[in-house]
Amino acid sequence: MNFSEYKPDNKLSNIIYSYYFIENHVSTHDNIPPLGHPVIQFHLKNNINHFFSNYGFPIDEVVIIGQLTKFAKIKNSEQSSMIGVNLKPTALYKLLHISIKPFTDIATPAALYFGDEIYKLLGKLKSNISDNEKVALLDSYFINLMRDRQIKHDKFDEVIDKIIETKANISIKEINAIYPVSERTLQRYFNDRVGISLKTYMRVIRNLNFFKILNQNNDMKIMDIIFEAGYYDYSHFIKDFKLMTETTPKLYFANNEDFAKKFL
Repeated sequence: MNFSEYKPDNKLSNIIYSYYFIENHVSTHDNIPPLGHPVIQFHLKNNINHFFSNYGFPIDEVVIIGQLTKFAKIKNSEQSSMIGVNLKPTALYKLLHISIKPFTDIATPAALYFGDEIYKLLGKLKSNISDNEKVALLDSYFINLMRDRQIKHDKFDEVIDKIIETKANISIKEINAIYPVSERTLQRYFNDRVGISLKTYMRVIRNLNFFKILNQNNDMKIMDIIFEAGYYDYSHFIKDFKLMTETTPKLYFANNEDFAKKFL
């Protein structure tokens, strides 16, 4: 299985983290933790029902995948191919100007919101051109999409940045120092702009940090990883882990999650 990641044009830095290209030639079975941001996926050869088997997503070649609150079970089929756009946490809200709460834990056909032009882009991405040329096509599409929209990095984005930077070890008081709004307003903004509550987002970020540190430090003691990831104690970690994965760490790590590691 080949996995490549590319950075977008600098003009897209407010809405896109990266693009990923996957070419798979064997059947795989993995679990991928929530990534903390929405994704647009272009499925070039495979069926999304195989890719997110535990969610029962609708079949469509181009889908918007909102924030996930639990692991996605991946059943990659042979000869599958896809391109993903890792959007920043508030990018979907900024592009669509609607609450993105309804996108949480589901996949939605992208054409419902971006029109048939996105299928035309898919057709070009399926053609026999280089990855760099495909990246240029993606850059051009999203730059044109932004042309009539005012998309800026605002104070709410600074809150998101700080949560990520602190591994979700941040208080409401510290958040208010960046973005002075009521707690009720803050919660509403998270639901509307991120798609999940502040508490759930913090859980996702801590869980994500755990897996990133684990993958980068194979020799590190598990308790040290847990504290480094932002958990206060082992029981807190176990509670969150079970909520996210619906299993125990022992059972999860019994499987070699090579595909998931590539996403992290």
